[in-house]
Amino acid sequence: MARRCLAFCLVLLFAATVSACREAQMAAPVELAAVTQPWEVEQTRVTGWDAPFTFGPYTVKDIKRGWTESTAWGFISYESYRADQSYEYLLATGQGGKAWRCNWAAKVSQEILGSMVGGGKLTWEVGAGQSLACSLRSPKGILWRLALAAGGASNAPMRGVLEGPKLTIQVQGTDKLEGTTIPLSEPTGYVFSVAGQLSGTVGAVQVINNGLLWLPDSPQQGAMAAASAALLLYQDISRK
Repeated sequence: MARRCLAFCLVLLFAATVSACREAQMAAPVELAAVTQPWEVEQTRVTGWDAPFTFGPYTVKDIKRGWTESTAWGFISYESYRADQSYEYLLATGQGGKAWRCNWAAKVSQEILGSMVGGGKLTWEVGAGQSLACSLRSPKGILWRLALAAGGASNAPMRGVLEGPKLTIQVQGTDKLEGTTIPLSEPTGYVFSVAGQLSGTVGAVQVINNGLLWLPDSPQQGAMAAASAALLLYQDISRK
């Protein structure tokens, strides 16, 4: 998983001006940092855009350009729609266990995104910016759907929902960096939140540099891990 390295210079003013440079990091929600340690994204020895990578107990593997199994998409006829970019991958835990089967498509229409969310209607408009639709099927066959759109300028962070059968998780992109109020010109990560839980925040993923994930133990951790893998892959692919 090739990833561009970003550097950000922090200037500290004391009696004299001192400049220091360090690798940029997403400004992670403080409530997550208090309850969990971040997982680093680690690439295997295999190189290339389709190289497996790991974070925490999860491994993202069998990454393929396009879809080889139309039934995995689940919520839309594969034959009736071709995305500008489409990928599939597996999210596995442990040795020999069953994996999440995941498909995603980039630059999709308002109609496609609307068909994925509860009620069949988006609460935000898909503008000239980015959009992403994902089908995430758990090892038990439970389908989660990720629908994101920028709704504005092409470099605006995407926002949307991660929906399961009984839970809707809000997903909000951010361009904030740790230690500064100056935003980056592209998303630094995405925050998952549910009203009434952990002050609203239940997870986060950094998509710049090598990637970091804050995913506390919870029933929805696997779904957020599968969605985070899509966001990590999407960032790489959009830079090709």
